Amino acid sequence: MGLLDLSENSTRLFNIYFAEVALGLIFFFIFRHFGTLYRRRFLLTWSWSWMAYSVYSGTSGIILIFLIETQSLFRDALSIIAQLACFLQIIMILRGTYELIYEKAFSKRKFRIIFLFSFGLALFSVTAFGQAGPFSRYLVSFGSRAVITGLGFLVAGIVVWTNKKFSKGFGQQLLSSSLILFSVYQLYDFMIRLLNILGTRLPGFELFGIVDLLLISLMGMSMVMWFLEDERGNLDKENKELDSFLSSTSHDLRTPIASILGLTYLGKLELKEEKARSFMSMIEERIKKLDLVISDILSLSRSKKIDLKIEELDFARLLEETIADIRFNKGASAIKLEYQPDPSHVFRSDYNQMKIILNNLMANAVKYHDLKKPNPYIRVSFKRVRNVVEIAVKDNGKGISKESIPKIFDMFYRDSPETEGTGLGLYIIQEALIKIKGIILVDSELGKGSMFKIVLDNA
Repeated sequence: MGLLDLSENSTRLFNIYFAEVALGLIFFFIFRHFGTLYRRRFLLTWSWSWMAYSVYSGTSGIILIFLIETQSLFRDALSIIAQLACFLQIIMILRGTYELIYEKAFSKRKFRIIFLFSFGLALFSVTAFGQAGPFSRYLVSFGSRAVITGLGFLVAGIVVWTNKKFSKGFGQQLLSSSLILFSVYQLYDFMIRLLNILGTRLPGFELFGIVDLLLISLMGMSMVMWFLEDERGNLDKENKELDSFLSSTSHDLRTPIASILGLTYLGKLELKEEKARSFMSMIEERIKKLDLVISDILSLSRSKKIDLKIEELDFARLLEETIADIRFNKGASAIKLEYQPDPSHVFRSDYNQMKIILNNLMANAVKYHDLKKPNPYIRVSFKRVRNVVEIAVKDNGKGISKESIPKIFDMFYRDSPETEGTGLGLYIIQEALIKIKGIILVDSELGKGSMFKIVLDNA
């Protein structure tokens, strides 16, 4: 019966330690990958803490499962490695945290000193009290490990909770909590083991390996969660700064552009030489294209900045305002607009985003029309099916080739260098639709025309 119990216990221990080694290696490669990908020194350092954890779990498992009843130099060597790896786990976490906070590498000289001290402590705690019996030896080795790692994880948890370098969020709270919880667990684990050795056996002692595995898993996952949240925050901040820069620069450029357009207009009036007037017209044409690009950039910036306000909209009125905006666009007066107003054409959405969408759709329909065709038209329709609204803009213009359709929503994409426009219009439409949770469908044939359909759910 005793042999059976030992076999079952050994199998249980093997499974737990194997899982811990595998978990440590998985997190090692995850943080190694992220550290290399994002060029974050602290992530590479944290990855080595997980390698140290794997070494500690592996050597501890070998000792407890295969060498528990033996006394040999090999067991002592493994015990020293396990002790040192345990110290290095928290040392590398604290070192990585230092590198994150101060944004510089930790001193190699200081690290060598800490490493040598840790090695000396591991050597002493394993080999000391060799003649005093296993109790004193266990007390020193496990006690030093529990106290140092417990205090180390407690410090790391407090730093994560209080330092501004750790962006606030669920990941940060979970990471700090898991570090502090693991710290308390280390000290509590030591106390329970000590009481069991002294003869006071407490219930639940058999679960400690599983608890250790769960806590270390929680710590690793919370590290990953915090990092992803932090990177998302950094990206949002950079995007806002870029949007602000584009908006500010675009506004600043519009004043000199307006002045240049005014000067070219005066130049064409004043200059008598035909060649000079031709040059002025060329300058005016290119400045207008630049102004169009800036106008689209400002439109994109506004679309991203404006907060959503969902309200009831009258489609006929919205279309009327859009037509007023584009009525003086080149070729607009030659195109027939087909739309049947209806009082029932109302829906719920954001006014500003819908205005941006319709303006760009209608402007594109005018811009890419073929005025050589008989009866050029733009046909607009509104259809509701329960809570789904479909708005279609159809024309008999130039159309789009099948090869180009998958790319027309890419930023700055144009079918050819000769194509008019900035390549931003459809990208802006798609960005606006993302904000109001809509989609756009395209049906087009080169030389025959296009139809763009906006689909809005819960409208």
